[in-house]
Amino acid sequence: MSYQVLARKWRPQKLEDVVGQEHIIRSLQNSLREDRVGHAYIFSGTRGIGKTSVARLFAKSLRCTERLADGNACGKCSACEDFNTSSSMNIIEIDGASNNSVEDVRDLIGNIQYVPTTGKYKVYIIDEVHMLSTSAFNALLKTLEEPPSHAVFILATTEPDKLLGTVLSRCQRFDFRNAEIKDLVAHIKHIASVENIKFENDNLITELAKLGSGSFRDTLSLLDQVLSFSIDGNITEEIFARSLGIARIETMKSIIDGIVNGNVEALSAAYRSALYENVSAKNIAKAILETAFQIVIAKDYKDFNRVSSKISAENFEKIGRAEIYWIYEVLSTDITWAISSMCPEDALELVFRKVALRHEFMAEVQGGAQVAQGKPVTNSVAAPISKSVPVEQPVSKLEVVEAPVEVVKPEAEPIKIVIPMPEPESTTEKIEEVVEEVQAPSIEKEKSNEPKDWNGFLSFLRSVSPAASANLEQGNLLSPISYTAEMLSVELGYPMSSKVFYDYLNEKEAFDKLMNNLSNYFQIDHGKIDLKIQLVGKEEAEEQQFKSKIEIKYEAEQERLKQMETNLVNDPVIKHAETIFNSKVDKITLNDKK
Repeated sequence: MSYQVLARKWRPQKLEDVVGQEHIIRSLQNSLREDRVGHAYIFSGTRGIGKTSVARLFAKSLRCTERLADGNACGKCSACEDFNTSSSMNIIEIDGASNNSVEDVRDLIGNIQYVPTTGKYKVYIIDEVHMLSTSAFNALLKTLEEPPSHAVFILATTEPDKLLGTVLSRCQRFDFRNAEIKDLVAHIKHIASVENIKFENDNLITELAKLGSGSFRDTLSLLDQVLSFSIDGNITEEIFARSLGIARIETMKSIIDGIVNGNVEALSAAYRSALYENVSAKNIAKAILETAFQIVIAKDYKDFNRVSSKISAENFEKIGRAEIYWIYEVLSTDITWAISSMCPEDALELVFRKVALRHEFMAEVQGGAQVAQGKPVTNSVAAPISKSVPVEQPVSKLEVVEAPVEVVKPEAEPIKIVIPMPEPESTTEKIEEVVEEVQAPSIEKEKSNEPKDWNGFLSFLRSVSPAASANLEQGNLLSPISYTAEMLSVELGYPMSSKVFYDYLNEKEAFDKLMNNLSNYFQIDHGKIDLKIQLVGKEEAEEQQFKSKIEIKYEAEQERLKQMETNLVNDPVIKHAETIFNSKVDKITLNDKK
């Protein structure tokens, strides 16, 4: 006998064999038991979840003359034997996709008046009924509303929204559910036990169920594909991955561990290994995103067992809840860009590496404006010009050199002049002074013999843990710290835009580390530290003029750059040049060259 695919071999033979559609089976059994049969039904749902199978079982039970008490057909009467033949004249199956014209529907209507050769009913099953043309639907409407007493219509569709309202109103509608993972897993295990199929571990069965996307037929088709690669029905992880073109579970675990630990070498090696095994970048991206989501859920429920095969216990404990939420959000956004790029394989690796290096990137940022805007702090330098003329010495503290210029007509391009700028005061020092004045005006300035204040703490923290210092600068003090030998009181606020950092600091591990650093710097026991961290709403922030350290630093830097532009415009050298060339400075470009 020729091989029969699992999806056909394991098609339900009785109503109770249908998996995951108990609500529909119960309704149909009740209508059969009480003999309340409608004249038209719509079975809707996604592909491969049992619509046609249930339609055939229902049709068989309708026609059975010795129906059992549970609504199933007896399988022995003449009507049941007629159903088992492939050319029954009493159960007519029509493919709506290929028989969608008015002529096809008219032929059906012309034959519907003939009574069944055996049994009580003649059943018409129209699959993919949404493919019928509007004209064909209109031709069917009257018959669908008032068919002969022996005729029953069962319309199956994957897109019920495409059906006319006049059709829907004439039918009883049953919506089939997508199969749940647990139902698919149980179904696969049952088939595996009967067919003598052996999986290396249960994780492979779960992965197969997920790949089935809620469809029994798709799941069994994938199982058939895996079996074609296996020997004697033994399915290993390597066979499973190669046959379906997906990355191995261990490979995905290596990438996730690399992201959590910031180990770009390990994650890149695992990623390139998956590509070498002919796994597409899209499949890798989907698997990583699904894994990240499962870790998010496991974190919410504090249940490591949900993801024990996806991430090590050590890394599960290491990563914070807020951090994994942030990782998932970044991955979901950047993966879309990576997959649609010109080089999706390289772009996707870059996305993984960027997320893995998140702490290092944050630690590199010290100036404030870089975090807020992603722009470097700039100094002022213009482009050189060609031929020289003497330039008059200005009354200014600026050191002036002879600048080569070129005499041009008034219609020429705007003139650019090199102005050597004096070495600015240390940016960090200026910004720190502004922050101190805005942040806590009531705190006394540092004294050499008593340097214990918040800015001093941040400087200390920057040397100990740059990433932790950058986290704190995303917020600011809500009130000046209170520090005595007996008590340290710190009230730290975070704007809503920095909620991810607020969530991170409220993780027990991060909070404890902050308490340890405070204790070390201020030389005070934990029990004497009163540390409060809270979110500041948008309206409250505007009312209290609350700003984070980052925002204050950025505004101070912007003010410094603006003042530099003003000084340049009003500089005597520039004014003299404007007089010589009868022109005006219309643009100043500041860059990061010294």
